[in-house]
Amino acid sequence: MTEPANGQIEGREGTVFYKRRIGEWLRRYIIELVIIVLAITFGIVTTVITSNARKVFREAKDVRYALKLAGTQFYGGGTSIYDPSKPTGLTNGAAELIAEMSTANGQVFLYAWDDEQKMPLRFEYRKGAYSVVYIAETEISGNSETRSQMIGNWDVTYSFNVLKYDAE
Repeated sequence: MTEPANGQIEGREGTVFYKRRIGEWLRRYIIELVIIVLAITFGIVTTVITSNARKVFREAKDVRYALKLAGTQFYGGGTSIYDPSKPTGLTNGAAELIAEMSTANGQVFLYAWDDEQKMPLRFEYRKGAYSVVYIAETEISGNSETRSQMIGNWDVTYSFNVLKYDAE
């Protein structure tokens, strides 16, 4: 029997047999396995990030209603919930009241407030690596009919810290 250069072995009766090269088979198997594992990992990570984003989005919607209720309560006490001189935009005690009224346990930053309707025009809710920004439709279009309905745009983002420096 002779062995041509292409990997075939010729038998006596003219039958052609192919010699299986274990290196090529193993290499192909490993590449396919790595591709499958990467695809499954990507799918799982995407699903987890998306489901957690939806949970944080629901919490942010609760924060929006809690802001409106807390704003009404503060107005009844003769003050406003919005204090632009504070880093969070909330007066003292407002963050605790919002946490009691909603399911949220993240950070709330109030950027704009409508004193006439006692509702948020723009706020941000942060929890972990997620950030939800709400901008009321009135701030975009100036339509006064949508103020009472609290219609607006939501932006949910996911990010992680690459570098973090703490003050010593």
